[in-house]
Amino acid sequence: MPEFPTLSTIKRVWGRFLHLLAMIMLLALSVVFAWLGLTQAGVMGTHGTLTVAECYTVVHHHTSGKRGTGSTTDYTCTGEFRSDDGKTVAENAQISGLPAGHPKTSTIPGQRSGNEVVLPDDRGAAVKFAVAFGALLIDAFVFFWWSTRLDKNGLTLKETWRTTRGTPTRAIVVGVSAVAVVGVAAGALCAVALPG
Repeated sequence: MPEFPTLSTIKRVWGRFLHLLAMIMLLALSVVFAWLGLTQAGVMGTHGTLTVAECYTVVHHHTSGKRGTGSTTDYTCTGEFRSDDGKTVAENAQISGLPAGHPKTSTIPGQRSGNEVVLPDDRGAAVKFAVAFGALLIDAFVFFWWSTRLDKNGLTLKETWRTTRGTPTRAIVVGVSAVAVVGVAAGALCAVALPG
């Protein structure tokens, strides 16, 4: 008769799975924010113009602790997107988060990614890069925790770090952390320095 796993074994496997899932989700978050930043910076996507068919108001309701509830308003415009070279035409494109509506047939320059058109915004792109690299920095720590079993090895953080000397774990953590710290610092500096 087969033996069933003990409760401690199930907890251990479940904990390892959750750490692995967290690493994958943080990496995905980092990639998404990097992609959005590259699109907003004008590096990714297709550059062109959106010819407005209609604009509508979008109200965002929020709760903010002591202040209670409130709302903010922005505009979303839909219409036809045409790339600068004329090769790409999308009739159902939209641009969101505009501070004001635009009259019908007016044009808005931007970068298209899928059906979304994004306004060029260097400061917004820098913020997205900082978030992307911040998620990568957290991911490096989660990887360290996962690979060393920090929560179960009975050692302190400092002692556990010493045990990784000369291992691929240390090389990965140091390499990813260095890239992430430089990325967060550069993104934060650009977000402060660039107009937006």
